[in-house]
Amino acid sequence: MKLSPLTIYIVGLFMALTILSYGLFQHWIPNNQEKDQNEIVLQQIRDQVALTKKAESRKAEAIAMVKASAASWSAIAETKTPLEGVEKGGISLATDAWDLMGDTRKFRNSIQRAVNQQLKTGGVKVVNGPFVPDIDVNAPANSILASYYNYPAIPFPVVIFDLGTVTVQGTHKQIFDNVKGWTRMPHYLAVADGLALTGTSPNITGTYNLTLVGFIRGKTIYPAVSEGAAAAGGATGFGGASFGGPPGGIPGGPGGSTGGPSAAKNSAGG
Repeated sequence: MKLSPLTIYIVGLFMALTILSYGLFQHWIPNNQEKDQNEIVLQQIRDQVALTKKAESRKAEAIAMVKASAASWSAIAETKTPLEGVEKGGISLATDAWDLMGDTRKFRNSIQRAVNQQLKTGGVKVVNGPFVPDIDVNAPANSILASYYNYPAIPFPVVIFDLGTVTVQGTHKQIFDNVKGWTRMPHYLAVADGLALTGTSPNITGTYNLTLVGFIRGKTIYPAVSEGAAAAGGATGFGGASFGGPPGGIPGGPGGSTGGPSAAKNSAGG
């Protein structure tokens, strides 16, 4: 039987469609889907790499900030914190509470001397100088860290003194130099504010408030001791032979041996 041209054309068309359908559904479409999926996965990988790079960059920035902060604090610590050890005019907390009571009195006297020295800045006449508080001689030895060094109420030991009102006399320049000089006080952070002036130059009276902060160096704080052992030890307890008593006046106070308001006034030329 002879096929007509139309029949041959239709049969060829169906065969072509069959071949095209096979290629479309078995190869082209699956390949495109796989390609799309691969591109999605590739983009996810790229995004993750970008996030990783950003995380590494943020980490590097954080490390740089920490190093900068550490360097900045190291610079402050070198010049704006008391030295470690009473023999250097500072304090060490790596000693038992009984010895720390005596060391703290020496430390307090060193602070008073430093304040008295700073009061001379500008060449002013000191009318009323600040008095650095002493320890409570009747308090238990184990209370010294909390009462004087504010630890552990503050996570690190620090002395904080509100020294009240300071009164000085001189010229405008002398008084301003005196007030600004507190920002350069060695080993301590001192803040003088609320300056008020009365009178006329060269006899101007200036009054201001003074606050003193001292961050304590060192990494070791001696643990609490048994107060009963102090009573049994006699000489090692506060008030024993190691520290002496206060008959001569509180060190640094009026009548004492190392300064205070009266001594500060005299030492500064007031």
